[in-house]
Amino acid sequence: MQSILETQRRAHEEVERLGDLVADEMATRHKKHLGKLVQQHRIHRHLDRIQSRSAFLIDSYNDLDGSRKAEIASISNTGDDFAEFYDRLKSIKDHFRRNPDEKVEVLEQELAKVDEDQEIEDIENMFSGEEMRGRFLDLNACFAQYINLKNVKRINYLAYISEFDKLDNDSDSGIPPDTRKGAEYKKYLIALSTYLKEFCFKAMPLYDSEDVDEFVRAKVDEWAETLDQEMADPELYCAPCAKQFTKKTVFDGHLPGKKHKKAVETFNSNGADSDAKPATVANSGSSSREALKHVKALEFTIVKLAQVLATQREETRDLVERKQTLSADEIEKAKAMYDLQDLGEEEEEDFSDPEEEQEEDAEIYNPLKLPMGWDGKPIPYWLFKLHGLGVEYPCEICGNFIYMGRKAFDRHFQEWRHAHGMRCLGIPNTKHFQEITRIQDAYTLWEKLNSTKKAESFKADAMEEFEDAEGNVFNKKTFEDLRRQGLL
Repeated sequence: MQSILETQRRAHEEVERLGDLVADEMATRHKKHLGKLVQQHRIHRHLDRIQSRSAFLIDSYNDLDGSRKAEIASISNTGDDFAEFYDRLKSIKDHFRRNPDEKVEVLEQELAKVDEDQEIEDIENMFSGEEMRGRFLDLNACFAQYINLKNVKRINYLAYISEFDKLDNDSDSGIPPDTRKGAEYKKYLIALSTYLKEFCFKAMPLYDSEDVDEFVRAKVDEWAETLDQEMADPELYCAPCAKQFTKKTVFDGHLPGKKHKKAVETFNSNGADSDAKPATVANSGSSSREALKHVKALEFTIVKLAQVLATQREETRDLVERKQTLSADEIEKAKAMYDLQDLGEEEEEDFSDPEEEQEEDAEIYNPLKLPMGWDGKPIPYWLFKLHGLGVEYPCEICGNFIYMGRKAFDRHFQEWRHAHGMRCLGIPNTKHFQEITRIQDAYTLWEKLNSTKKAESFKADAMEEFEDAEGNVFNKKTFEDLRRQGLL
């Protein structure tokens, strides 16, 4: 039996050496996408092993079975120090006498063993052909589930990539409320959230998933608090329509409506009580509330993961858009180009001259600070000027973030950073605010839009006209005043 103290010492050494390996990996820069992905998964494995060994050390130091305390006592409370020493030496010799062929591996060598070919093969097996080693999303299966939902807005795959995270009731999600209550919608959310979680781990293994969990918990708590406030007055709750009202006048005006009467007939035909209050519904169906809470958690998870995978989502949208204009041969050539980007460096090493290898390893001369191309070298200066990548476009709403080039600037109005800035200002991020980058300009335009809406709104007292018996035309207010005075 191995000493508990020796086991703890080895665990400490393992944690320390794994930490050194992680530091060495972080200091190594890879140009290729596949090399970066393999490195991130390798670091993730090291971190997992560090966590497991640290958990073992915590348990062993707690010493619930008292073995550590007993061993310390056996080597400290003895009259003859050499007797204990020779007893332990004898047990070690007996162990190796019984196992003469046992190999002794140095821990440093054991941890440093890396099978790069196997790691690359594992990465290849993680992703589908459409995902191209984590470059793009493959949402075809989820899109098929979405299309099969009842009464949803019919869109193509390209539009779905842009809108799959629009799940809020107030947004233009294209999913009617009745569909949201069905089991198929929940299955769709589970499938989509599961895929995004798995893809996020495969493509970004070092991303902290706890960030998503914290976001979802905060959003669900906020939703539950809002729901409790809306359900505070049971007298203004319509059970057949499953709708809560905040004003008595609106509730009274809702009761004679055709939709309400039809909902009451359907509700009564199912044997339910049309006078049920929200408290009764909540108490009799706490499971339904939990089910709704689960659905909201899935929706918030999808929204957060869509933000995390914004880069892959944007590249997927561009790829699908390009595929619509390419032939089958051109698509295959594009895939081959991506393969060359990932594997070209490793394949070319066997056939390149030593002088060329030295040139590739040398520091790249880039005095103009040009962006890097797919080959890891600066793009041509003429291409840099053609796309206007040297022109700075600052955006005050995004926290004075500077976008290089017109294309990146135009695209950022629909990205999360600009949308978050508009949300902080309390202004909806609509097309009216395209090209608006200053906070004061946004507020001015928002006030102008509000004033225009008020001016265009119909005012009955001033705009509605009445005619008396003699053909005189008055507005409603003047006509009512004259009629009450008996002057008409």
